[in-house]
Amino acid sequence: EGAGTSSSHYIDGGGRAVDFYLLDNKSLNGSDPGTLKMIELLDPVMPVGARVGQAGCRASAGVSVSLTNWTEFDDTCTHMHVDVPVADAPLLMPSAGE
Repeated sequence: EGAGTSSSHYIDGGGRAVDFYLLDNKSLNGSDPGTLKMIELLDPVMPVGARVGQAGCRASAGVSVSLTNWTEFDDTCTHMHVDVPVADAPLLMPSAGE
């Protein structure tokens, strides 16, 4: 929303970004418990080069996250943005028995 045609929502035909606005019927703002839980759960399986937005929102709230595969960038504090603009790799799913 509002990012224009140069965002990962649109470039190369689109489909490389998603914005989450609600989780369990609660708004997400980039530093709330729902966003932080999604970051914790998704980071280990995201391909290297994937990005998560709202870095400034977390910094303003005094919240930091430890990331393995994602990099952070600034975005508005109205949602949680996830994208894979430069990652052609699949999700990093653990092998059976791990």
